Amino acid sequence: MNISAIKVKQPLGEFYIAKIKAGDLLKISTSSVARYDKDGNLKGNQRPLDTKRLKAIANFIMSDEMSFPTSILIAANIDREGGIIEKQNDRWIVEKTNITDVFNLVVPDKISSLIIDGQHRLNAFNYADSSCKEIELVCSIFIDLPNPYQAYLFATINGNQKRVDKSLALELFGYDVENEPQDTWSPEKLAVYLTRKFNFSKKSPLYQKIKLAPLYSEIDEIVNKEQWLLSTAAMVEGIMSLISSNPQKDRDMLAMKRNSIWGDKTRQILSDNGKPVLRYLYLNSKDNELYLILENFFWSVKTILWDNATENSIILKTIGISVLFDILKSILENYGIQKSFDLYINKIKDVDYSNNYFSLSGGGKTKLRRILKFKLGLISKSDLLDSDIKFLEENNISII
Repeated sequence: MNISAIKVKQPLGEFYIAKIKAGDLLKISTSSVARYDKDGNLKGNQRPLDTKRLKAIANFIMSDEMSFPTSILIAANIDREGGIIEKQNDRWIVEKTNITDVFNLVVPDKISSLIIDGQHRLNAFNYADSSCKEIELVCSIFIDLPNPYQAYLFATINGNQKRVDKSLALELFGYDVENEPQDTWSPEKLAVYLTRKFNFSKKSPLYQKIKLAPLYSEIDEIVNKEQWLLSTAAMVEGIMSLISSNPQKDRDMLAMKRNSIWGDKTRQILSDNGKPVLRYLYLNSKDNELYLILENFFWSVKTILWDNATENSIILKTIGISVLFDILKSILENYGIQKSFDLYINKIKDVDYSNNYFSLSGGGKTKLRRILKFKLGLISKSDLLDSDIKFLEENNISII
């Protein structure tokens, strides 16, 4: 199925507005009811379907006054559990057209999306006359929307409509934690909180630079350096890599400790084997110290690398930020915490980050990681591939 769509850019990120027939949307989408599994983990982000409500909506659908002018929110390339669909043939594809901001969405003929909001409106068509499934619905389509943001949009939208249970909303938001003791935050909650702090603090080196974006987009891979965006997922995953070897296990452990309202559900109940490198800060709730380390690192990266990068530089892309977190981790492990990271970032400033050697295909991330670690003295020449050595020689970079 091919759908014409208009791209919309807003502070949270970009999405697409399109019309889809109700019958077609029922075939390609599903919803995920919020529920606790046998281990006490919260799954899904929606209320259970209410049959009485569905039948009432169906009567409206079959009436002469039927109109659904508001959008149904869709997370494309998301399965029922909220995870990103990886198989290429099962994914929505976004194609450019000759018209600015108008794109063609190629949709697989199978369930390949999750309804974030509007499941009752959509499922009510199953209770209406079959001819009603030809009715077109307005849809707002997010590509590869991370699971915490699916819940965030649902809770935000419905917070002003039908009351959402407060404890459930806190779980769904993930980072709306103002009423939850800080020392109870899971690695993911802390990582999202710090990511938002970087994005919205005017004194941050990442101020208004972190946005949601498709993980597998072939569109706008190269953006103007005055407008480039970092992936929220990459930032969150990068921060988590510094404080937890198994975020899922940490989250589950915190969720199971419910002996009282907050009880002993604090980070200090979690195991500490000395890894990852900044886990001790997380366990001791020294979040400000963690933020300061990251802030110092990214100020060095911004002033030395990002501000001088060309618009097609890989260091401005999602895989660039991922490798930078790997580099930070190695610096901390080998050289300790630094007040300034200028010394280390200056050692990698002469790398040609726009070189085709670091193309998005062909293992660009691993190539970049090896080159930067070699430049920083973290690996030796024997750890390089022949192609790495050729790249260094062609760019007049010493390999002695």
